[in-house]
Amino acid sequence: MLAGPELIRAINKQRVLRLIRSAGPISRADAAEQTGLTRPTISAVVSELLEEGWVEEMGTGESSGGRPPILLRFNPRARYVVGAELSAGHVRAVLSDLSGNVVRRVKYRVESSDPVQELGRVEQAVRDLLANLPKTAQPVPVAGVGLGITGMVDRKTGTWHYSPHFDVADMPVVQMLEERLVLPVWIENDARAMAWGDHSFGAAKGIDNFAYIRVGVGIGAGLIIGGELYGGAHEGAGEIGHMIVDNDGPRCRCGSYGCLETVASATAIARRAVKRLGQGQPSRIVEMVEGDLDRVIGTTVIDAADEGDELARDTLAEAGRYLGLAIGNLINLLNPSMVIVGGGTARAENLLLQPLREAAMARALPTLREKVQIVLTPLGEDSCPLGGAALVIEELFRVPSVG
Repeated sequence: MLAGPELIRAINKQRVLRLIRSAGPISRADAAEQTGLTRPTISAVVSELLEEGWVEEMGTGESSGGRPPILLRFNPRARYVVGAELSAGHVRAVLSDLSGNVVRRVKYRVESSDPVQELGRVEQAVRDLLANLPKTAQPVPVAGVGLGITGMVDRKTGTWHYSPHFDVADMPVVQMLEERLVLPVWIENDARAMAWGDHSFGAAKGIDNFAYIRVGVGIGAGLIIGGELYGGAHEGAGEIGHMIVDNDGPRCRCGSYGCLETVASATAIARRAVKRLGQGQPSRIVEMVEGDLDRVIGTTVIDAADEGDELARDTLAEAGRYLGLAIGNLINLLNPSMVIVGGGTARAENLLLQPLREAAMARALPTLREKVQIVLTPLGEDSCPLGGAALVIEELFRVPSVG
């Protein structure tokens, strides 16, 4: 733990780096004025940041009478970070710079409910990225790995407590990955990681109160309140997928009936489409799966809807209305500035979003619905991996605390 002069130097270094990152290009003189640090201190800190590659000199600014000042800017390629996702269906990982620009991607399909096996797949994805770093004159260090995981996790202890998709109980994920990869690792619930990704690089940049709704095989919410990720008293906040929206609905894997997941998840969308097909309703879906209805999944319905299939479009619209019901309640409860919809089912775009918006606005209080935006994430499949990358970046720029 840092203490004394060493701690003060570390704090000063982070203050200057954060300033250059947010306000650059900036001169040394302006940096001294804005931080309140002396010119010699600024000079020493900047020299260290230049040597480590965190900042770069670029051109000159306007002179106030003397020699034009040399401007400093943040170097987003000073470090790389790895962001990863372990979802019910896929492992995704990206290598990004410190501005969230993706350099490389890898993606694998999840093949089991064994958490050890699938965590090994995460490890392999990270190793694939590390083995193919861009060739540069000077090697660029990798600062760490951020991982979004489906289910309940404790970010502070690095523990994966529970998942409806994997047979896991209190698995020390961070310890396991750090030992294998020899890199710092941070974890977060996948929906919260997605929210942090959009807060850092996407639609919610600069917005401090919003909700991210992940719609896929499962449904979850990531909440940002006051600019901070909200996990609740026991890191369980955001389980909107288990909000009851139909008292007479299907039984959920959690044991309740009529949870949002049972009527609006990708699995529920596929199940409802198959039920309608069994009732004799015509659809291109039958042709798409060559008559084998066991092959129908959520993306099958989305693909058919994109081609104008009426049954598929009606099925997506019904899921959207259930989602809108839940989101309308969420708007009344939390009063967010924005609701972002992402996850695999968000591929349906307006076929899902339009009925969702209409249902949400019908249930939200007038004074609240007039001000909230409901949008799709612009980050697509990178949403969770970039959220993981953002977790690492957040730690890199955290100012050391005193005491």
